[in-house]
Amino acid sequence: ASFFLSYFQVSTGAYKRQVHEVPLGKQITDPALIEKITWATWTSILGDEVIGIWPRNADKADVNCACVTHAGLNIVTGDDFGLVKLFDFPCTEKFVSGFFFLI
Repeated sequence: ASFFLSYFQVSTGAYKRQVHEVPLGKQITDPALIEKITWATWTSILGDEVIGIWPRNADKADVNCACVTHAGLNIVTGDDFGLVKLFDFPCTEKFVSGFFFLI
């Protein structure tokens, strides 16, 4: 019998990304395993896949939220400055200039 493992990721208050196995909640710490996971959705502001959403000289709390589009091609972020920004996903290069919208 084959089965699929499920995972979820969280961003902690200490700005650490944690990945856990479902349903036991066991934390996964092997970077090679984490890299192989295909996420059904993405709302995390942390991880190698979203390094580029952080502006140069950003405070840890500057980017508040993120969401990848259903097609998985773009990520939208919201920040402390009232900006909504659109980036390509994944966004793995540092300090990418996304398109931004003032709300």
